[in-house]
Amino acid sequence: MISSISGYFNRLAEDFGRGWNRFWFTPADPLPLAVIRLGAGAVTLYWYLTLAPDLARLFAPGGWLPMDVVRQVEGNSAVYQWSYFNYFQGSNELWTVYILGGLVLAAFFVGWQTRVTAPLALVTVLSTIHRAPLISSQLEPLLTMVLLYLALGPVGACLSVDAWRKSRAGSNTTPHEEPRAPSLGAGVVARLLQVHLALLYACMGLSKLFAESWWSGSAVWWLITRSESRLADFTWLYGHPFVVNFWTHSIVVFEIGFAILIWNRLARPLLLAVAVVMWCSITLLTGQLAFLAMMLIANLAFVPACAFDACCAGVARRTETSPAPLSN
Repeated sequence: MISSISGYFNRLAEDFGRGWNRFWFTPADPLPLAVIRLGAGAVTLYWYLTLAPDLARLFAPGGWLPMDVVRQVEGNSAVYQWSYFNYFQGSNELWTVYILGGLVLAAFFVGWQTRVTAPLALVTVLSTIHRAPLISSQLEPLLTMVLLYLALGPVGACLSVDAWRKSRAGSNTTPHEEPRAPSLGAGVVARLLQVHLALLYACMGLSKLFAESWWSGSAVWWLITRSESRLADFTWLYGHPFVVNFWTHSIVVFEIGFAILIWNRLARPLLLAVAVVMWCSITLLTGQLAFLAMMLIANLAFVPACAFDACCAGVARRTETSPAPLSN
């Protein structure tokens, strides 16, 4: 009897250990991380460039956010809010540092020296946010989360200048012939990003359970009434409260359900497709296009590399079979 119980727990521990190792430490194709790098790099560059017209107003000592105001906002957490912008006060210095930061983000986007530029891109974004915390929205936490994990993985293994230069250095291979080697680092980083994203969905859904407007089904209507930010006018739904209530509760159910069901491989494609529809509908209400883009880009962590290969192959076939232009 005792030996049977002992054997059961031994098998349980072994199965758990094998499952744990399989989940976290299975080598993975770095292609999804490279695609996420391209998307996140593009959004980061866009976000960074939008700050250029107000650079002096945001970061100069006599601007909208002087350092004493920022310290008052940060309070006791000021020790954690380091920013290299704090050490540059003059206009020429600010522009020099800003341009250098933009070059780092551009290098990260194209995949040049990603082992260096990926961490530097994270430092650039964090320094910008910490110097002007009052301009942060829902985008910045998601952006820094994705950049953190990209800084830990082999994001330049493909679809990058680094990969192109490596392929050029070889004499017997071309960029399309060299296979992508599965990477343990890519697998760990992809899992970390997946787990964090699932927890983010769960937090978004569970937090809505404590808001009366989401319980009553009127939250979407309050978003509809914000005419200054919405992309489409849905005020005609005033006479259809059932539609508004269904829309509101569907968002909560999906966000909580995503965190649970996304780990089921059969349900995963459906959830990712519904996520596109849901986030596009929310963007029509809020106008947060950059946040929409980052959520969809982060969701790519659950897309296998074979799906990207199939898309590329399909595009290549359509390009090859497209009719040649008629000559005069």
